[in-house]
Amino acid sequence: MYTIGQFSKIGKVSTKTLRYYDQINLLKPVQVDPENQYRYYSDQQVLIILLISELKEYGLKLEEIRAILDEQNAELLKEFLRNKIQEIDKEVEKNLKLRSSIELKLVKIESGGKLMETKDLKVELKEREPMIVISRRAATRIENISVLIGKVFEDIYQLNLQPSGPVMTVYYDKEFDAENADIEVCIPVNKNVNVESSDKLKEFKGGLTACTKFVGPYSRLGEAYAKVMKWIDDHGYKNFGAPYDIYLTDPRTTTNPDEFVTEVFFPVMK
Repeated sequence: MYTIGQFSKIGKVSTKTLRYYDQINLLKPVQVDPENQYRYYSDQQVLIILLISELKEYGLKLEEIRAILDEQNAELLKEFLRNKIQEIDKEVEKNLKLRSSIELKLVKIESGGKLMETKDLKVELKEREPMIVISRRAATRIENISVLIGKVFEDIYQLNLQPSGPVMTVYYDKEFDAENADIEVCIPVNKNVNVESSDKLKEFKGGLTACTKFVGPYSRLGEAYAKVMKWIDDHGYKNFGAPYDIYLTDPRTTTNPDEFVTEVFFPVMK
């Protein structure tokens, strides 16, 4: 048998970590001395601690590892590993998009572009008509908006409807919260559909709005928000509801963020 110190060297984990594994029933010592509470581990547990460390390196959670060990289920392990591969693929895709954005910015600067460029944005009043939409509202990370959009499209097809306009995102937070944003994704659908036929259908209210059209990456969209907010103050209007974006051109239609076209709307009143 091995002492906890010896076993920590074998598994390349701290004794504190081994005590925690014992506490959560992930890996319990085969023997605990009743007098001094020294922990001892067996030869058979060497492969277990090495497997735990390996799966942790893959990014699996401890509760997932415990389920695998408890059930001794290779199919469960394969499922977790496939999910992890999907997560890695998404992260790779995200980093490739980031790399592309950085390269575009570098090209602009090298071709004589300014470090900070302002756009000539025109703000105007628009009376928006009410529309029937499929919507989902959730508290989520800003970067997960695309996931929410995907779920709304799934709802549309499950209800045998057709999108009749571009994706809209409503932002309900009074202050920006990237980690836990209160967001509603809405997609217009057939006008003749009965709103009461599904709890995912609703009427998106119309009304007077101050709006502008922004062309460029979402990271610069704050410029459009600032322009509209200043216009509202300068012209004696007041906010009258949550602002929302309409994506006329988005990552589904172009891979170049400089070509994204977004309309920003603020409901207003005098």
